[in-house]
Amino acid sequence: MNANGVLHRAGEFLRRPGVARVVLCLLTVATTAYALNMFSGTLIGGGMNMLERLLLPLFAVLFAWIALSFWTATLGFVVTMLGVRRCCAPATNSKAAPVGRSAVLIPVYNESPADVFASVDAMLKSLDETGHAGQFDLFVLSDTTNPDIWLEEERTWAALVSEGRSGARVFYRRRPKNTSRKAGNIADFCTRWGAHYSYMIVLDADSLMEGETFCEMARRMDADAELGILQVPPTPINRMSFFARLQQFAARLYGPVFIQGFATWAHYDSNYWGHNAIIRIEPFMKHCGLPVLPGKAPLGGEILSHDFVEAALMRRAGYKVCLADDLDGSYEECPTKLIDFAKRDQRWCQGNMQHIRLVFSEGFLPISRFHLACGAMSYLASPLWMLFMVLGGLAMIVDQLDPVSRQRAVASAASVFALSMALLILPKVYSVIALVRDRAKLAHLGGWRKVIGSVLIESLVSMLIAPIMMLFHTRFVVATLMGESVQWNAQNRGEGGFSLIDSMRDYRTHTLVGLAATAIVAFAAPHLLLWFLPVVFGLVLSVPVTGILDSLAIGQWLARRRLLLIPEEASSPRVVRLQKQAARRREQSAAEVDRSRLFLRVLIDPSFHALHQTILQATDSHLPIAPAELRAAKEVFEKDGPEAMSVQSRRMILSDANALKEFHIRARTRQRAAATTTLAN
Repeated sequence: MNANGVLHRAGEFLRRPGVARVVLCLLTVATTAYALNMFSGTLIGGGMNMLERLLLPLFAVLFAWIALSFWTATLGFVVTMLGVRRCCAPATNSKAAPVGRSAVLIPVYNESPADVFASVDAMLKSLDETGHAGQFDLFVLSDTTNPDIWLEEERTWAALVSEGRSGARVFYRRRPKNTSRKAGNIADFCTRWGAHYSYMIVLDADSLMEGETFCEMARRMDADAELGILQVPPTPINRMSFFARLQQFAARLYGPVFIQGFATWAHYDSNYWGHNAIIRIEPFMKHCGLPVLPGKAPLGGEILSHDFVEAALMRRAGYKVCLADDLDGSYEECPTKLIDFAKRDQRWCQGNMQHIRLVFSEGFLPISRFHLACGAMSYLASPLWMLFMVLGGLAMIVDQLDPVSRQRAVASAASVFALSMALLILPKVYSVIALVRDRAKLAHLGGWRKVIGSVLIESLVSMLIAPIMMLFHTRFVVATLMGESVQWNAQNRGEGGFSLIDSMRDYRTHTLVGLAATAIVAFAAPHLLLWFLPVVFGLVLSVPVTGILDSLAIGQWLARRRLLLIPEEASSPRVVRLQKQAARRREQSAAEVDRSRLFLRVLIDPSFHALHQTILQATDSHLPIAPAELRAAKEVFEKDGPEAMSVQSRRMILSDANALKEFHIRARTRQRAAATTTLAN
């Protein structure tokens, strides 16, 4: 057997999930032990004090976290380079129609209707091009609370349906009470209509997917009755700010080695990311009902981050959860500003902190407990790093070493730092080397020079962002532990500009912490200032740094120079082109309608009024208004007109079919009276 054959055999052996897990565990433990031994060399010069003894377990946990990520990427790199990558839900190599019918779910919450339905329009066309659109129905599941956006959703949906071009049907439903957030929205669909479908494909409001990807996902579910969830990794696209381009480039270049490494060791015990995944409905309804945690929010009550928990429940029921790392055609959009990225993380942080309690719950598989623990650790790592740096600084100030011991400690610290940086940087090197096997992707990324330049830009900016996000995550964790709950607000998905006032408000704490830390270290231990510089530099300059990152102009400048490029920009996928075409049409249509006057229109226009009433009745979404609220709304209407009614009053009127009919009659009477008066004059 030649060398290539031996390597291939070794790769096949390593691809076994049991082997991969053992190897990953051993390498992580060995690397951590080696680093811990090196780190202890920085502490023993004058004997360990209490602070230094606390540092050792902290260092072990934090370094193990880095090592786990590094060896996961290394595993993915090896599997890629040896050509033994294989999904645990194999490709069907078929173009036949899926057997089971699928519902494509698009949950929305105060989103832009023009953007949402542009994506729906594009996915319908893409499904039609497969010839199998009849096996799919699309559901826009609204939890919108803004009455103007609600009415625009209905108007845009009706316009799309009236075109009647697709073989797939599009349904719209708005819940009168958005209990349990997105998880409750999905559960409501399952209760009402889930029995009519074999599978549901869950998307986000900003998700986009190729029709052939829909079909292949469903075919893989058909082929394996034990497959409960198939997650397709989404690729971030369509954004242009500097910060968004950084995320898109990093996900497109670095993501595959991490995803393939994770898919190799996770195998049938993979995870669900909450969207861009297909789920077998029957076991989901039977086994994946979310428990209500004892105690009050934020750590008790409803589970916010439902996806990891649902995957754990599906595995507990004996069904496979797989990651389709070989499937393309799955897309999403990312935040364009660092502050919006942080706000999204705050919601995820509270949900993932709840997972700590579930780690110790009965019935979950060990690997599911590990996933839940990793989800919590992704946020706990930040306060642990901050604690480590504070204790480390105090320990070095307290421990007055002689010059020889100090020199030895500095040398040991430099070695630990170099090892840590190697573990963080090498996965990026892997990703660049892996391009040797994918020349088309290399060309679409701009070629070697552009790729290397982009990696350097991304790495430099990541070093500046890291301490900013560390402080955000620390604040989120502390706030959660102190009992502060996150509000459910609509995400900002636009390409907004930079506001100096907003940035100073959002990052004033970062700036003050950075300045205070610099002053303390410079005064108490000036010889440590160089070590702390990478951390405090990003904090002190957080306002100008985020101003640059949020800039659309800088992002466009980089795009013109083919930096931070992704293949989807160089060669736009068919469904992305369809989405952009649909978005232009929807934006023109939306511009012709004043959203703020849609409530008046539903009261006056008989056809729009009938449409709204039909949707209320068909989806059983009628919610009676309280008599006192109805009287107050009537008084405002008669005195100042419908434009003066509050958002809450308009929402309650729109939810009550009988009250809306009464206001429709009143508005029509008022309109006729005004017309008669005008004619008489």
